[in-house]
Amino acid sequence: MEALLIDSGPLGLLVVFLLLGLVTGVPAGMFGIGGGLVLVPVLVWLFALMGFDSQYLVQTAIGTSLGAIIPTAMLSARGHYLRGGVHGASVRRLLAPILVGAVLGAGLAIQVDGRALSRIFGVFEIAIALWLLLSVRPRTRPESGRAVWFLAGTGIGGISALIGIAGGTLTTPFLLSQGRDIRRAIGSAAALGIPIAIAGSFVYALPAWLGPPLDTPEWSVGHLYLPAIAGIALGAAISVRAGVWLTHHLPVLTLRRAFAGVLMLAGLYMLLR
Repeated sequence: MEALLIDSGPLGLLVVFLLLGLVTGVPAGMFGIGGGLVLVPVLVWLFALMGFDSQYLVQTAIGTSLGAIIPTAMLSARGHYLRGGVHGASVRRLLAPILVGAVLGAGLAIQVDGRALSRIFGVFEIAIALWLLLSVRPRTRPESGRAVWFLAGTGIGGISALIGIAGGTLTTPFLLSQGRDIRRAIGSAAALGIPIAIAGSFVYALPAWLGPPLDTPEWSVGHLYLPAIAGIALGAAISVRAGVWLTHHLPVLTLRRAFAGVLMLAGLYMLLR
């Protein structure tokens, strides 16, 4: 596998990342999560095999995940919107704080030690897996005021950009607690993944132009590895529609639990690597 990745060149790598995109596009469409919870651990593993600098390995995986999420989130959000699954007022209320949080979270991530960042990701991923397994549904309460929405949006954006996800695992429960139905909460979360991914990707790319030069692989811009972004985005563009269709036509409990098992394994890998 290592020899294949090293010797295959950009075209061979594109095929590998295309297959990865096909896999991650389905949960992105189903749960509005952008696929980052799957992408980051797999990218860490692949980039390690490819000999990327271990000092920036996790940051490159996270930045690349966010870059690949941009078109995936757009397609997922469009699919949910066409089915009436995006609540415009909720998206508008969370947009500004989510952008602020995403910039702050990505800025912190490029300063943090890679091992610490890997452990943060692992703990978060295991927590999400447990949440999915237990099918915990937030208690609905009267809609909160602007301050709560601002703090929630900032936290969602910050955590999401810190670990390279589109934020659906955080946005969806918050919107459920504010009285949105499950499908509109998922669709709105998918829409809000777009600004998280764009703002976060911009910050992860900044080291290419600011500060001392990084020892990054060829075809990189800062912490964004372009062949991976292109391949994953193309693959996810093909499969994300299947995830959206599943959300609107099938009971998702069994699929949620299967996905939780995958996240548990990935989280343990990030903790123990």
